[in-house]
Amino acid sequence: MATKKPDTPAEPSTAVAVVAPKSTAVAMPGSWRDRVAAVAVKVAEAEKPSGGFISFKSGRLSIGEDVIAGDKIDVVIIHSLFHNKYFDTPYNGAKPTPPACYAFAMDEESLEFSEHAEKPQGGEGGFCSTCPMNEWGSNPNGGRGKACTNSRRVWLLPADVSQSVDKATRTEFLQCDLPATSVKNFSRVVREFAEAQAAPFQFVVQLSVKPDDKTLFQVNWRPMEQIKDEAVLEALARRNFAKEGEDHPIYPTQEEMQERQSGGSTKF
Repeated sequence: MATKKPDTPAEPSTAVAVVAPKSTAVAMPGSWRDRVAAVAVKVAEAEKPSGGFISFKSGRLSIGEDVIAGDKIDVVIIHSLFHNKYFDTPYNGAKPTPPACYAFAMDEESLEFSEHAEKPQGGEGGFCSTCPMNEWGSNPNGGRGKACTNSRRVWLLPADVSQSVDKATRTEFLQCDLPATSVKNFSRVVREFAEAQAAPFQFVVQLSVKPDDKTLFQVNWRPMEQIKDEAVLEALARRNFAKEGEDHPIYPTQEEMQERQSGGSTKF
């Protein structure tokens, strides 16, 4: 009788089990068009101006080096000062200089040259109202204009501060000096607020720059909507109060401006 052979143990398999990778895809809500809109909103929020000086050079609205699309931006007016400035040298964009004399004040009658001005002008008592450089026809280039520029320094916040107390409290200021030919537009809008027993910081306002046949361009202000959130208004009122209580701005000296220019910055 044949002898049964013992079972030969099976050799271990060297095959590797193939496991399908777990999908990490996340279902996207909506269409690609919805996603485009969502991304645009997020980028606009992340890359929005966080403070700086607004320029109207060549009739374009820019913040720092960034030209604002459409030459318009929605803002909240927080504070403003009357601002006179006199330059004793011709404008040179490649080599900016501070005003030889300047003044800031809450009202026009109180304007007097700053004690920090390098070449104070001023009339009797140092007031701008009696200064020869502030008289019509004093422009050294001829004509009936003034040698001294009558402007406004305005402090603003981006319009989205109306959305939360945190933004209204923490967002950095934007600021600008208005061209003399556009001061009347600013005066008109803040006067309209005052006549309505309202403060400028109660409204979102559109700041825009538009071409003009007589003055090349005009800086305009248009009320867009009234801010209703009382907590936000409280925060904006506090910033208005704090800004009004600050010392008036001081321009850098000629030496300081040269140092800034050599370091790649001419902002003040």
